[in-house]
Amino acid sequence: MLTTEMKRQVFLKLRTENYRASLRLEGLEPRTVSTTKSTTKPVVLKSKHVR
Repeated sequence: MLTTEMKRQVFLKLRTENYRASLRLEGLEPRTVSTTKSTTKPVVLKSKHVR
């Protein structure tokens, strides 16, 4: 049985592979990226917007 986190990881990997395959079909050379690192940066809120 897959846990929710395992399902999320499988989905993200499949999405990345499909995107790279579609780039190859369009004739573009996809960049090599590590799928283990998060591509999002933590958001720092301004103190005036924090309640």
